[in-house]
Amino acid sequence: MGLAIFEGSGSDGEGVGHAVMGDGVDRQVAPLARAGAYVTLAGVGVGGLGIVLPHPSSFNEPALIALWLFSALWAMFFLIYAERLPMIAIRLAPAAGILQVTAAVIFSGDALGAYATFYLWPCFYAFYFLSRTDSALTVAFLGLCYGSTLILMNGSDAASVGDLTHQFVLTVGSLAIAGVMMLALRDRVNALWTRLSGAARTDMLTGFRNKHGLVEVLATEIERARPDAHRIGVLSVSVGGIGRVSKDHGHEAGDAVLKEIGRLLDESTRRIDTVGRIDAHEFAVVLPETDEHTGFLLAEQILTRFRRTYRERGTTLRASLGVASFPKHGVRAEDLMQAAESAAQVADTLGSDRAVVYSADVDDALAAETGTAPKDGRMHLATVLSLAEVLDLRDEANASHAAAVAGYCEMIGREMGLPEQRVARLRLAGMLHDIGKVGIADSILDKPGPLSPSEWDQVRRHPEMAARILAARELTDIREWVLARHEQLDGHGYPRGISGEEIPLEARILAVAESYDAMTSDRPYRAARTPAEAIGEMGRYSGSQFDGAVVDALVRALDRAAAGSAA
Repeated sequence: MGLAIFEGSGSDGEGVGHAVMGDGVDRQVAPLARAGAYVTLAGVGVGGLGIVLPHPSSFNEPALIALWLFSALWAMFFLIYAERLPMIAIRLAPAAGILQVTAAVIFSGDALGAYATFYLWPCFYAFYFLSRTDSALTVAFLGLCYGSTLILMNGSDAASVGDLTHQFVLTVGSLAIAGVMMLALRDRVNALWTRLSGAARTDMLTGFRNKHGLVEVLATEIERARPDAHRIGVLSVSVGGIGRVSKDHGHEAGDAVLKEIGRLLDESTRRIDTVGRIDAHEFAVVLPETDEHTGFLLAEQILTRFRRTYRERGTTLRASLGVASFPKHGVRAEDLMQAAESAAQVADTLGSDRAVVYSADVDDALAAETGTAPKDGRMHLATVLSLAEVLDLRDEANASHAAAVAGYCEMIGREMGLPEQRVARLRLAGMLHDIGKVGIADSILDKPGPLSPSEWDQVRRHPEMAARILAARELTDIREWVLARHEQLDGHGYPRGISGEEIPLEARILAVAESYDAMTSDRPYRAARTPAEAIGEMGRYSGSQFDGAVVDALVRALDRAAAGSAA
């Protein structure tokens, strides 16, 4: 449930604000109701002492006891139902308190007695918690009730009226002045709180949000996004070279550059986006309604502008950008910020001046192979995964193909009983299986019709290109699987023409997963086939192109997934 509105409690929008949440419940009413109840219970306690202690003979004890019992019940009602009371009940509470005090004054038999001082309590409550309009109405109602009580109890002859006027003006005037002082104190405290609250969320140098403030913005956006499963992007920007600027030209020059970078980010983003400075040389941007692909494109645009702005000046400034998105990379604000910062750190380690999309597969896959996630391997793998993201962005018809193939590989691997470590490596292979296509021209990838022999020859070489990209020691097994995924059981595949058991099982799984996703996805030159048609097609080529056991495992996994969804 998200914060829907924040407004004042009175019609003039002043006083203590109250938050109306997305479920229609006013979260600020409950503490105000409890405060009113506690004030009333305190009044009941003091009023009860007035009966127990020696008191004037004019006291109507039964009536006062009944009044205090009623007031106690009224306070208990406010305590019990504090979460359900409407705001109008809080606004009328001082009037109810004034009526109870008026009754106590009448039952005491002395309009000028101690019980008249109880008018302070509802008066102070109104001035502290409610708006100026409600406070003024409270004082007016108090004057009406007390004035009527004075006349009722002391008569209306000329002599009495003079004395009563004197008493009325002093009493009500004192209450009004005390209330105004309370109001001034409240406004001063609120103003101080607002300044302190704003300062706690604002970076003093740039004027943008600091990390605490930006995390709050992100948390609010996540709450808003949850009901409709909207995407939220987070962009982390690590700036290198600021230290050199400060050293060569002074700290003021370094500060000026940081302010300028903040403005550059602000001008490069939309009005709904929020820019913040989260560390000495780091910025971040919260991007509502943005997935990781759109965030990556924005990161590239910012990099282009950054290069143009600072390379023209001959500076050594460089930027490393990391992209993460909700809910793919985390469902908590802190986790998303950490993911984006981690991706920016990877970009910086890779040489900066680039953008990296966060991927948990980096650490998970390396840990599955070695038990640890060595830094060099993590950096290389992060580069490769970023290339895979770029490939999906280049080929609109192929968007999210790598993630889908990775998912099918995982399903098949588990269905065939592979160990979890092997399944994790297989999933990563699915993410990287088409990485060799980064060397193929867009004109070939996007061609709607048949390929020419020379174009087809370029496509057939992409497994070897992938093998060269995946040359790191930590990716040796995945390199072999990706290289062999276009081989066929009958030996008619490419690039090496191997057959049967010479083809690694993981490569055979990759072939089935990739073919199934390709056949069941729309392409510019054909419509998607149904799952049944795709399975039938692979069944016809089982034993020659595809491994029948792998195809059967895919069918079982799909049936199991469908049964789980139906349940």
